[in-house]
Amino acid sequence: MNKKIGIKDIAITAVFTAVIAALSQIAFPTPVGVSVTLQTLAISLTAFLIGPYRAVAATVCYGLLGALGAPVFAGFAAGPGTLLGPSGGFIFAFPVFALVLALAVYVNKWALKALLIALALILLYIVGIIQFVVVTGNSLGVAVSAFALYFVKDVIVVLAAYFLCVRIRPTLSKFMQSK
Repeated sequence: MNKKIGIKDIAITAVFTAVIAALSQIAFPTPVGVSVTLQTLAISLTAFLIGPYRAVAATVCYGLLGALGAPVFAGFAAGPGTLLGPSGGFIFAFPVFALVLALAVYVNKWALKALLIALALILLYIVGIIQFVVVTGNSLGVAVSAFALYFVKDVIVVLAAYFLCVRIRPTLSKFMQSK
């Protein structure tokens, strides 16, 4: 596929990178060491509204900004230490999470759409939990049980974002397609 990247693509990607960074700051610390944030909501909205290419680009930009020292991660954290810390696996998985969620928008069958949304969440949690286990030394069982409530919250958040975006997307698409 030969798609030209224009100024509008860059601007939309930048805006949604900023949305992800802003909603990441709404964080509630937990004893597990991984804050409850609105990152999943932000990335879900991004994926459902701006499509796969831009959504992946926005999440990669978010990760790169944080890795380079911009305080965009939860709690205004930044730097490679955050990426290599207990919650870094989730940040590494955000581009794939966004891609799979964005693809769900283009599927007409509800069963396949639901499968893609579930796959996106499962991939996000597999990568996140693996890094958490490696960094903290906790067992896989402890990590899975620690993240069970996060997962339930994220299922609800992603579904809410999807149904919200079903309403918003047609209007936003008109804007994004205009010259």
